[in-house]
Amino acid sequence: MDISKGQRIFHFGDKADAVYRVMNGEVCLTRFSPEGTEVVLYRAREGDFFAEASLFGSHYHCDAVCTRPGRCLRLPAEVLRHCLTNDTDFAMEWVATLSRNLRQQRAAQERLVLKSLRMRVIHYLVEHGKEGRVKLDQPIIRWAVELGASHEALYRTLAEMEREGVLQRQGQTLTLLQQKLDSPV
Repeated sequence: MDISKGQRIFHFGDKADAVYRVMNGEVCLTRFSPEGTEVVLYRAREGDFFAEASLFGSHYHCDAVCTRPGRCLRLPAEVLRHCLTNDTDFAMEWVATLSRNLRQQRAAQERLVLKSLRMRVIHYLVEHGKEGRVKLDQPIIRWAVELGASHEALYRTLAEMEREGVLQRQGQTLTLLQQKLDSPV
């Protein structure tokens, strides 16, 4: 199915009848706190599955919103459960996929409990980067939500890290400068 930016694939409370895979584009799973703040639970990108937590549930526990247009594969829950039961190779690959997703989610939770935004930025760059370099695939304003901060605070933090020589920014590419990591942060 084609998905367009801003399109809701499902809403919190809708009947859970499918699991999805992003073929291209991006889908964010979100909820809102009691105060009305958006909380990003997961960013599904090319090749990622989402809504797998609802495979054995009756209703979706969040909203799924397309943040970058593309295509999704819709896997009916009944068919997926049948494949898991009857195809051992498929079931093992599914477990491996869920394990990778779980590791990513644990890293995101670990990042969010870090007290300073600076430390969350460093954690993200180390976790997602290759040699401390990350090319962001989203606007800073969306990344701020993922880091649990306002975009203003994130811009200030990045500017401060650049002034101190801890970080280099070139467009959407951020590089953590290794020689500065030994200094207290």
